[in-house]
Amino acid sequence: MAIKKGIIYHCLSIFCCLLLTNCYFKKEINPPADLINADSMELILTNLTITEVALNNGIANDTVKKINVLANYNISLQRFDSSFTYYSQNPKKLKEIYAKVLEDLNKK
Repeated sequence: MAIKKGIIYHCLSIFCCLLLTNCYFKKEINPPADLINADSMELILTNLTITEVALNNGIANDTVKKINVLANYNISLQRFDSSFTYYSQNPKKLKEIYAKVLEDLNKK
């Protein structure tokens, strides 16, 4: 139960920070050529959040955690970062993705 609360708290914290820092972007940017679709991004972010909470900031650094999760989806770190940057600069799309991530996390 504590892990579930930690996951939800962690996800909400990330979402709030991203939303607050990206409210300044008014112009929608063009997506990268190899953009990860929103459904896949939702699954990846859900798994990244679970991994980060489970490892609890001490066993591996953030890059190693990302690479391990991304490897399961055959996605490079560069592709994830460019897609995440795109979604971060489009708060409506990111909000939709994180709403689904929260739904997924609440089911677990």
